[in-house]
Amino acid sequence: MRAKKRLLQIVLGIVIIAFILYKLGPEAVYETLKHVDLAYFILAGCAYLAYNTAMAIRLKYLMKVISKENLPFKDIFFSHMGGMIASDVTPARSGYFLTPVFLKKKGENLTITAGMAAILAPQGIEFILKVVGSLLGIFLLISSVANTIITPLLFAGVIFMLLGSIILVFLWTSEESSLKIISKIPFMKRFVDEFSRLKEESIKIRPEIPFILLLHMTGWVLITLQWALLGRSLGIDLGYIAYFLLHPLLSLLAFVPITPAGFGLMEGGTTGVFALLGIDPAVAFTFSILVRINTIGVDIIGLREVNS
Repeated sequence: MRAKKRLLQIVLGIVIIAFILYKLGPEAVYETLKHVDLAYFILAGCAYLAYNTAMAIRLKYLMKVISKENLPFKDIFFSHMGGMIASDVTPARSGYFLTPVFLKKKGENLTITAGMAAILAPQGIEFILKVVGSLLGIFLLISSVANTIITPLLFAGVIFMLLGSIILVFLWTSEESSLKIISKIPFMKRFVDEFSRLKEESIKIRPEIPFILLLHMTGWVLITLQWALLGRSLGIDLGYIAYFLLHPLLSLLAFVPITPAGFGLMEGGTTGVFALLGIDPAVAFTFSILVRINTIGVDIIGLREVNS
């Protein structure tokens, strides 16, 4: 049943991409691809690699706070990259939650619960910051976007804001309150003990919010640079601030659990939003494809961890 669902999600993503290509014309997209500046494409990959390095630094620091074990950076980095490549092929990028499994192999005292604690709370903060950035992105578009497009974007933003807030409330509030709620949910009550351990580990990193925010903003700057360089490779010149605001808005589509990592959805959303900003639709679609290729091209480093 799960395999059939996964296959259906992949097929849906392919159908969306095929529909966009049909509307734009494959020839127009091919002509755009022929003129990609490879130097900027490679520089974009370097910027994305720097982003992953920053995220691995954050993970190493938080794992040390939680487990008191100082793992070599190389082990943390490849565990992170293993999670990233898994996230590229799973709905809602959920494959990243394999990272704690990879980390557990690296140290005797490490647990999957500790790894999840180092990921979940920062993820909650990231969702909230993505929504803030998305709202700013919507203000950037509001003069040229019809309400029919703004409404679903705002709705998605509200969903992810709630999700991020719920994660933080459950992980960082008093134990009695959250566990009482969990124990009343039929499906979740059997996991009360596991959740209690996760909560205990997560609270250890609550004082590290400034560090989490600093690394997140560093990552946001670097991944925006990736987009700006990919745009430059196609001759798109929206300006760095536009990319800075549009990235969180469009990257939320990768977390919609309909297709693997938002495949098709992110490309369609990016094409539509860029077109509204005056970018030729074929160029906008090619940009979205380049983002996908550039990202996977770097994340593929993580196959070493997946195959080990």
